[in-house]
Amino acid sequence: MILARLAPWKTLRGRMLAAAMAVEAIMLTLLVANSVRLLYGSLAEQAKLHAGQVAPVLNAALVAPLAQRDHATLQAVLDESRSTGGILYLAVSDSNGRLVAISGWPRDRALPDPDPALTLDVKDGLARYDVAVPVSLAGQKLGAVQFGLDLAHIVQARRDLLTQGIAIALSELLLSAGLLTLLGLWLTRHLAALARASARVAAGDYSPPRLAEGDDDIGRLGAAFNTMSHAIKERVDQLTVALDEQEALAHDMEQERARLSALLSAMDFGVLFVDGDGRIAYANPAFSCLFAIAGEPVGRRLDETLADAGNAPRDTDHATLSAVDADERREMTLTDGRIVGWHNVPVCNAAGAAIGKLWLCIDVTEPRRAAEQLFLAKEEAEAASRSKTEFLATVSHELRTPMNGVLGNLALLADAPLPAEEKRLADVARHSAEVLLRLLDDILDLSKLDARRIELEEADCALSRLIDGVLEVLRPNATDKGLALSARLMPSVPEVIVTDPTRLRQILLNLVGNAVKFTEDGHIAVRVRRLDRDPDDHAPALNPCGHPESFLLEFEVEDTGIGIATGAVPSLFDRFTQADSSITRRYGGTGLGLAICRDLCLLMGGGIAVDTAPGRGSVFRFTIVARPGDPSALRRVDPGHGMGVGEAARVAALPPLRILAVDDIEVNRDIVRGILERAGHSVALAASGGEAVRMVRERSFDLVLMDIQMPGMDGLTATRRVRGLPDPKGRVPILALTAHASGSSRPECLSAGMNGFVTKPLRPTLLFAEMAAVLAAAPAGTPIPEPAAPEIAMTDTPVTAMSNIPDADLLDVDLLDEEQLSLLLEVLTAEDWSASVAGFTDNGRKTIDGMIAQARAGEPHDRTAHTLKGTSLNLGAAALGRLAKELEQAPSAAVLEQEDRLRGLFDRSLAALRGRKPVNV
Repeated sequence: MILARLAPWKTLRGRMLAAAMAVEAIMLTLLVANSVRLLYGSLAEQAKLHAGQVAPVLNAALVAPLAQRDHATLQAVLDESRSTGGILYLAVSDSNGRLVAISGWPRDRALPDPDPALTLDVKDGLARYDVAVPVSLAGQKLGAVQFGLDLAHIVQARRDLLTQGIAIALSELLLSAGLLTLLGLWLTRHLAALARASARVAAGDYSPPRLAEGDDDIGRLGAAFNTMSHAIKERVDQLTVALDEQEALAHDMEQERARLSALLSAMDFGVLFVDGDGRIAYANPAFSCLFAIAGEPVGRRLDETLADAGNAPRDTDHATLSAVDADERREMTLTDGRIVGWHNVPVCNAAGAAIGKLWLCIDVTEPRRAAEQLFLAKEEAEAASRSKTEFLATVSHELRTPMNGVLGNLALLADAPLPAEEKRLADVARHSAEVLLRLLDDILDLSKLDARRIELEEADCALSRLIDGVLEVLRPNATDKGLALSARLMPSVPEVIVTDPTRLRQILLNLVGNAVKFTEDGHIAVRVRRLDRDPDDHAPALNPCGHPESFLLEFEVEDTGIGIATGAVPSLFDRFTQADSSITRRYGGTGLGLAICRDLCLLMGGGIAVDTAPGRGSVFRFTIVARPGDPSALRRVDPGHGMGVGEAARVAALPPLRILAVDDIEVNRDIVRGILERAGHSVALAASGGEAVRMVRERSFDLVLMDIQMPGMDGLTATRRVRGLPDPKGRVPILALTAHASGSSRPECLSAGMNGFVTKPLRPTLLFAEMAAVLAAAPAGTPIPEPAAPEIAMTDTPVTAMSNIPDADLLDVDLLDEEQLSLLLEVLTAEDWSASVAGFTDNGRKTIDGMIAQARAGEPHDRTAHTLKGTSLNLGAAALGRLAKELEQAPSAAVLEQEDRLRGLFDRSLAALRGRKPVNV
């Protein structure tokens, strides 16, 4: 048993013992071998030393007999020397090599050869060392002596040392083996216990007896094993608990799966799960029923299942459904006509990798039909609302026409010599008619706001002048009531802003007018300040693209009037609403003004609010979006733009000038020529930019009126060509004529070398004032015009002019620009007017046909629309010009949608123009 335990292939102790014994044996072997080697070396050196000592003695003893050839003496010396021991034989030879004496070696045998080195090799059964040395006298060789040293004692000494070394080594090995065995048993006494404990743990006993612990390595090993066994026991206990919990969880999951399966089976919409290979992993009964799938679909490919379904989708490629990776919603029509909403949701594992797709299929046929019915109902409601709005617009226009007639006749009647009572009655009737006309204007504005037919214009506007103009209009009423009117602009407000001055004036007139109406004493103040805008706030109207220089202007209109009750403020800006009925009875009004102000403020990118209380007055605050304007674009001008050509020419006081008018439209050229010739100027005409450059090169002009957009060489290019001519031709003043009312082309015109800028349709006052500014010929104190955008949307048509309009055009009194038309009828002769209308008839139809053709072909139509806009506005066809302006930047589809309206407006405008007659018939 002990041997088996000590076997090196069985136990660690055996292996360690075998290794130690092997190391011990190797070391003892090396020790014995080295000792034998050292002994042999020492004895060999002694033998060599002995040989070296014997040679001189023999030489001294043999030299005399050998010299005398005394062979007997030689033999006696040899025998004597051999008898002393340690020498096996001696032999002497003379100088001729002849043996003369020998002792201890047979004479009949040849002497052995001398050994070159000392060895223990056996020779003739003996270990000897053969040495030959010469015998000489005074340097003369007399012969030689050879002897053999006995090495038997060296061999015996080596043999004894080897025997004793081996015995000692074996004894030491046995002793070491015993000691190592005992030491191993003592050192590894705990390993057996560790092995037994490990075997018990391996057998499933996770609570083995504790091992002995201590400070040595074995003790620490026992402590580590005890800790490990304790940790294993705790871990096994935890795993046991976890296993129990997992089994309980598996049981709960099975129940939840059963509930989920029951829930999915009870759903009335299809639920489908497809794995990563495109095969169906789950499909509830509603899915199979919806698509009329026969058999169990689980395990089959989705595309094949839908292709074989009895109610398969007829507008969907089945093969592409499984390829969809993203969250997708789509609709498909089944064979039976039902519409199914299909929602694809990718399913991912915890690592984010896609493992399949979840599909939800819902029959949306009935909701879709309901939505279509709701959409139709909405369309019908909107159509009814549009009909109502159009009805209000039509009625208001129809009422404006007789009201204009009433006002005109009452004005004539007021100027007639009437008795005092009749004059008072006429004034009352005129005042009532004006109130009614303002009411009609409010209704017309509301109808346009509802129909979104109000378009904002952008123009440079001197804000202080605009506010002063509003206050001047209302100052008489305020003075009659003893009210003080004031206005204050904060220093941060720019001198000139870009906005829609007409709509801003309308808001201020409403608010300041209300303040005057509802204030009995005290003051009314208008304040304006600039606010910083949120950079992410884009105004929807004036600043749709988020102009980088845009800002908010806040206006305050403060009064000391009657104030408004807190409960009435929320509905104050609703239509046909006032604070209470007593206000209507006492002050009059319909409650439309504030509603219009709110809509206009929203349209201009701002809002409106009020801070008020009964008895302490009101502060109305509203904001609009604006941006800094160009002060150099403003000129002071008489507010009335409607003065005649002769009066405007007298105000400008220009000398007779040689003027070149350049425009590619013949009607526009005739209009410019008529205005300028009526003012006493000499006019030459050019139809293109190239012709204008040639005429400037060949003739002398005081001024050039240059259209901007012309086919071939445009006005900007022509101006640059003119500026390239030698002086003085290259320095002729050039005034830009453009239909861009926003002023956005001014920097481009000035950079091209132009000196001024006038918008079309032309107003004589503005044109002559800009000419005077360019020529620097305006006398001191002459009002300088403000080149603002033409206001053609809300002009009143004179009664005398209305009598010449056909009945069909009474439905749209904004069809013509009466101010521009009056100007043309004043400056053109009957022949020129007929030629202008004929040219408009021919060119207008061609322009419209070309624009429609370009839109159908998908080609740019903006230049054609711009041409139609300029021609229409110059001839006074305001509605057609506004529509052409809308279509100038509109997509081709919008042009095609407006084709019928475009042609209808053209025909109606043409009929209205043909019904007008020039003054100079």
